Amino acid sequence: MYKFILILMIGILIFIQFGCGKGKIEEKALVIGTSQSLPTLDPAMHRNRMVQSVLRNIYDCLTTRDADMKVAPQLAESWEMTDDLTWKFYLRKGVKFHNGDSLTSEDVKFSLDRIIKPNMISGRSSHRKGLIDPVEDVEIIDDHTLLIKTSEPWAILPTMLTFIDIVPKKYVQEKGDDYFASNPVGTSAFKLGEWVKGERLVLKKFDDYYGEKAKVDTVIFRPIPEPASRISSLKAGECQIITNLPSHLIDEVDSDPRTLVLSSDGTRSFFIGMNVKKAPFDNPIVRKAMNHAINTDLIISSIMKGMAINLPGPLVPGVFGYNENLEPYKYDSELAKELLKKAGRPDGFKVEIDADYDTKEIAEAISAEFAKIGVTASIRVWELGVLRTQLESQNRSMFIFSWGNASLDPEDILIPVFRTDGRANYMGYSNPEVDKALKEAQIGLDSEIRKQNFIKAQKLIHDDMPVVFLFSPKDMYGVRKSVAGWKPTPDGRIDLHGAYLVSN
Repeated sequence: MYKFILILMIGILIFIQFGCGKGKIEEKALVIGTSQSLPTLDPAMHRNRMVQSVLRNIYDCLTTRDADMKVAPQLAESWEMTDDLTWKFYLRKGVKFHNGDSLTSEDVKFSLDRIIKPNMISGRSSHRKGLIDPVEDVEIIDDHTLLIKTSEPWAILPTMLTFIDIVPKKYVQEKGDDYFASNPVGTSAFKLGEWVKGERLVLKKFDDYYGEKAKVDTVIFRPIPEPASRISSLKAGECQIITNLPSHLIDEVDSDPRTLVLSSDGTRSFFIGMNVKKAPFDNPIVRKAMNHAINTDLIISSIMKGMAINLPGPLVPGVFGYNENLEPYKYDSELAKELLKKAGRPDGFKVEIDADYDTKEIAEAISAEFAKIGVTASIRVWELGVLRTQLESQNRSMFIFSWGNASLDPEDILIPVFRTDGRANYMGYSNPEVDKALKEAQIGLDSEIRKQNFIKAQKLIHDDMPVVFLFSPKDMYGVRKSVAGWKPTPDGRIDLHGAYLVSN
């Protein structure tokens, strides 16, 4: 009898450990449903915020941002300028890569060289060079000290280094770039467990991490492109966090007692671009009419469900040098009609608005607004990658686009979008005064002088109106109430170092 009871008790314990243990193991795994799959795990071969957000859990950078979004030390303990073109960085000692190699200055130089030098990655150039374009060379002093040299004075180098992940030189050279792109090794709190491209990325806690250890054993990123499917997975408990929660689906998450919506102020500005080299948008009076024709507040309240802010100019509030004196162009359809008449277009005109699938609904609302002033706007919807190629050729007339500014410095958006030679200047816009102000801000080392030049550039852009200034949406996430130790940040990082799960 006692033998039978003992066997029964052992059986119950085994069932609890292994039968119910599946639940315990799942509680240690934090699953994130993302809106897109990852094309690569090589941090030098993408320009995608979602990829950067995920890879932040594998790689560390020389610098990072603290809870208050201030630039802070990470792999670099400290840094200083030794002259206008040279920065000296002192590396943290005792840092290990996931394969056991020790971090040295050689790894940092190699990581930066892969980005700034052409054809360094299997005969290809990095997509991230534009982030640190002024960086010209890296010189090693010793294992934990190095110099970063720039082609011109560049005050925001420490800021932009928050986007540059450090990789192990020896490992990459031995394994090759293609192998590394699927089998990454970094220094962050999680290491690669498994990557099934298009299905899941599994990360495991790195026990030899130099900082505070991760609080969960496993993190899983699952691409779930369709928003409704992401929400279903969240509500079913298959995911604990989902990204890119559309504003019109907020109520589905908010109404479930097990889930909630978390948001942060966004850093992405949305615009309607107008090709200023082509009629009718070569006429500033027409461009002004377009700015008065759109009821942005209505779009924010109806389509964005209030989860966005109206932009009076190109920048979001909170960015360094934000011009607080700019006023939004007021919605006034009668004034817009008068302006079109003044521009010699009393009967309006026809135009095609280019949009991607995510901005199609916004384009439709804008088309309805334009109809009120006699402008007939058809809509052409593109895949985002195809649309971007079209915009880069400056052949399109009117288009909806956005640009992120996760660095929180105006240089990161004003130069690419509004400088004459900017890589995202899809409008063909050119103003020598803007170019001069941006150049002086870019090479300026005095923060007040930089600020004043940025304020001047914003005013000029606001008055020239190469775009219709729309809005900046909040970044929204659906989250299970069992998630603790994590919140979204304005730069879009999904930093899971401190995240953990609790009973709810």
